[in-house]
Amino acid sequence: MTATKPLIKIRIGSYPQKKNNFLLWFFTFFLMLYFVSKGYASETQLPANEIKKWHFSSGPKQTQMLELFTSEGCSSCPPADRWLSNLKNSPDLWVSVIPIAFHVDYWNSLGWRDPFSSRENSLRQRTYRQLRYVNGVYTPGFILNGLEWRGWFNRNPIPNRTHKDVGELSLEVTMLDKKNLFDANFMRPGAAGTKIYRSTSSSQLTLNVALLAMNQKTDVPLGENKGKTLHHDFVVTNLISLPYPVASVVDEENRPLNWQGELDLNLCTECAIAAWISKTGNQQPIQATGGYLW
Repeated sequence: MTATKPLIKIRIGSYPQKKNNFLLWFFTFFLMLYFVSKGYASETQLPANEIKKWHFSSGPKQTQMLELFTSEGCSSCPPADRWLSNLKNSPDLWVSVIPIAFHVDYWNSLGWRDPFSSRENSLRQRTYRQLRYVNGVYTPGFILNGLEWRGWFNRNPIPNRTHKDVGELSLEVTMLDKKNLFDANFMRPGAAGTKIYRSTSSSQLTLNVALLAMNQKTDVPLGENKGKTLHHDFVVTNLISLPYPVASVVDEENRPLNWQGELDLNLCTECAIAAWISKTGNQQPIQATGGYLW
């Protein structure tokens, strides 16, 4: 009996210590699991904002802008579309020429509605006609620096029509969560800080910015191109025009003009961008720049 009492006392006395150690271990393990899970959850719940930036600049000499007015409902347009797409392989692309494809809607009644067409694109071409910069409204129709160019029909190379110093256009693009924010500056000819002569508000300038869809493909089931698979590049999907808010005046100081805005990237997946300056009320491009957004 005397030998068993100490043993019983030892066992009874050690039980609370083991219980406390187990509870402490369990509580510590639970806290570690809780904080690890909280840390993991907070990390996964944070928005994965990816910011990309691009910078494009024209230089002071005029960069030519080549506009193609085309339609998927026009049987003579696919060769012009392919030719424009081939400019992707040209060393002059984005350096001395900015190609843009405007799909018109006036052939949509021939059995196939061009998904890239718009009334605004057709109006742009008709406005060139009203201003007598082109002789007619037709597709495919090329306009180079705001003037009709029929050299494509004779397989002529793109001419370099100007070496004029027209001012430098720069464009900074920031892409964040499918938002395309841009900041454009245009420095008119002449040294910064000097006085330049601008007689009236008719010299007010407008910035035009367009998203261009690349590597597009359409299977056409109806119309003049029935059964064909058409490929397109440099297709305008979104165009905004922003007049400069302050009209020019006589003998004003030459300083960069600035515009800021946003374009919706949901309208194209593989995008390029083009920007050009024109006089308000006149579509003829003065200076242009652009490039790929990837």
